[in-house]
Formats: sequence, structure tokens, C-alpha cells
Amino acid sequence: MLLRAKDIEQILKEKFNIQSVSAIDLKGGNHWQVNIKSSDFDGLSRVKREQLVQKALADLLQDETIHALVVKAKASNED
Repeated sequence: MLLRAKDIEQILKEKFNIQSVSAIDLKGGNHWQVNIKSSDFDGLSRVKREQLVQKALADLLQDETIHALVVKAKASNED
């Protein structure tokens, strides 16, 4: 499966109350960075936010469609 940024963004939009989201291909379609801002992350630690994003993308991580993932997750009140 050839993964596109909009595919990842759509999955995350379906899972979270998104204020902003972008997926950036870092290397050949299987190394990604996700920048996401959501009220779902309000009051959560950085680690918990990353875990929630990883859980939302679990199928793609498990079958190694996504081999590496960098998550930059912000709460709704963070810049």
C-alpha cells in the first residue's frame, strides 16, 4: 500500500477532535512525522498524547506500512 499524507491525516481526523493536523513523509513513504493539535490532548502528558496517536495508527504500524513515526502532539491551548 502506498501511503499518502492525506491518508494519515484522514485517519487522525476520524479519531480526534482536530484543530490542525499534517503528516510529513520523511523517507520514502514509510517514515512519517505527524504534527497534530487537538483538544483531546488537553491535560495529557507528551507520552500519553503520543500513545494515543500511535493507537489511532496501530494497524499501519503493525503491518509496517509505517515503519517509523515521529509524533508532535499539542493540546488545544498550546502554540
